Amino acid sequence: MLTPWINRLSRLFMLGVLVIGVAGCSSSLNKVINENAPTMKEVYKNYIGSGDDDLELRKAELMKRPAVHDADLQLDHPPYPARLDHLYPRLPNPDLFMYVRPHAVGATGAPIPAYITRFSMYERQPYALPGETLESAKIIHDFQRAQQAEQLRSAAIARKKQSRKGE
Repeated sequence: MLTPWINRLSRLFMLGVLVIGVAGCSSSLNKVINENAPTMKEVYKNYIGSGDDDLELRKAELMKRPAVHDADLQLDHPPYPARLDHLYPRLPNPDLFMYVRPHAVGATGAPIPAYITRFSMYERQPYALPGETLESAKIIHDFQRAQQAEQLRSAAIARKKQSRKGE
């Protein structure tokens, strides 16, 4: 006797949930989004500072920055083999030797004599990235040392000038 009433009430409840759900999803985009909000392009430009003035300033800073080594300058000309060897040196890929014992192959049992074969340890030739080898690390270290020494010299000169002004 109660089962038909429970079925009707559950159907009414489900219909109410459906109506509320549909009404909740029927809002317009203009009500949700602020029309005065910046666009994604403006947000990106503000975040990275890519205005025309900032771009020119960054270009000027990059041109003023010293290179680690003259061979590292790659402006206005394609790379040549000597520069590539310096920037991306080949890492060792040792040859391995394998001894193959005498054996028989195939259905006839044809004998194969023993032999030695050579193959590379790595399938592909490995290359180091700039700064990964000891030589390039030494170049970078020497450059940083020279910069530190120059900063110390300029600081000492500035202190001497300050002490002369105080006298």
